Amino acid sequence: MQDSPERRNVLFLVLDSLRKDRVSAYNEEVGFTENIGGLAESSVVFEDAVAQAPWTLPSHASMFTGEYPWEHGTTHARSYFPGNKDTFVAGFREAGYTTAAVTPNVWITPHKGMTRDFEYVENFLGKADNRISVALSRLGAKAYHSLDEVTRRVLGRQIDRIFRLFDVDDSCKSEETVREVERYLDGRGENEDFFLYVNLMEPHEPYRPPRRYLDRHGVEKDADIPHRQKDVFTMDNIDFDALRSVYDASVEYTDDLVGRILDALRHNGLDDETVVVVLSDHGQSLGEEGGFGHQFTVAEPVVNPVLMVDHPDHEPGREERPFELRRLNELVPHYAGIAPRPDDVFGGIVKGGLEFPENFTGYIPKDRWDEYYRKYRYAKRDGEKVVKSVGEDGEARYTAYDLETGDEIAVPSDLADAVDGTDADVSGDDAEGDEEADEAVKQRLKDLGYK
Repeated sequence: MQDSPERRNVLFLVLDSLRKDRVSAYNEEVGFTENIGGLAESSVVFEDAVAQAPWTLPSHASMFTGEYPWEHGTTHARSYFPGNKDTFVAGFREAGYTTAAVTPNVWITPHKGMTRDFEYVENFLGKADNRISVALSRLGAKAYHSLDEVTRRVLGRQIDRIFRLFDVDDSCKSEETVREVERYLDGRGENEDFFLYVNLMEPHEPYRPPRRYLDRHGVEKDADIPHRQKDVFTMDNIDFDALRSVYDASVEYTDDLVGRILDALRHNGLDDETVVVVLSDHGQSLGEEGGFGHQFTVAEPVVNPVLMVDHPDHEPGREERPFELRRLNELVPHYAGIAPRPDDVFGGIVKGGLEFPENFTGYIPKDRWDEYYRKYRYAKRDGEKVVKSVGEDGEARYTAYDLETGDEIAVPSDLADAVDGTDADVSGDDAEGDEEADEAVKQRLKDLGYK
């Protein structure tokens, strides 16, 4: 890792749910990611990056804070970012950078506390983006997560029905996102340093790329393709081959969107002054072991994401040592030239986890509940991985894998100890003031008849 003495702009580009094996930089058989592949040729490509959680909110919270989910407390059980946590975005503001976020992702919004340290935010929420709706959203999240499990499950089903009834917009807003990035870059001052976070949702379900991309990948119809996690439980005869094809079409569309963003950097003369970090916050399951999505699994296609860094002053290459995405909290400020080089960010045992998935279980049939409503912890080292799975009864299962062959192996004791050491008490609530707010919410719920 080289020194970064000059200050640089940063484009932090998250391609939500993008799998490594669908990018030519990691899989030479892929022929439809030429823009990302071209960027990789001038980048340091991380071969073994590891996400600390298999879904957006806790994964981002780990990247922004440098903490594991069980430390920062943003999990399924508490799906908002606490206000008492420092983020590396705040460090950029303190260093005199302008900070901006362009994100159609509902989890990365003021409503979830994730954009607090950005001066400019475009989240495409329109009239819903105001102080009152943000306050109500956070209060609602606190109220929801203070309920007992059974009540949350029943309420979750009703919320899902309401979303379907009102046809809530779940489009990726990819074109809008790119246009806003272009507008933002066009408007930068000549000597203005910036940190720009962008989230492209296109690799994420539901899959709605333009027709020309579907045609290129032979997708004629998608009636038998799941577009949401709940489709796995409600659809019969899922066509996983067609699912993989429509996913590839979405990835190719994403690649073209990335190309447009990189063109905007070049058009504004910023490409030689900007560190470009391209990553996925997690991957996606596309039929492995009959699964789809990412909220219920810690399989390698989900927790082993894309990561590459294009730095104007650094030579391209491959970084094979294990790297946790949470360490971007230290590495990105260093790459920008505003922080010293961090020590020991590579190698050793890398870890992550998944809480009981409260937000996504309202539609799971009772006979499959134990299969999906579980807590996971995972630890990896030297091509071996241990997964600890805990059910509602507290019973733990340990499984170990050789990551090169995929075969099950005996559980290495050091990795078992590592996953056993990841159950510290969650400390993610806002200190003091939020504790009082939580008590007020609980009392209000009690007044309304909840216990």
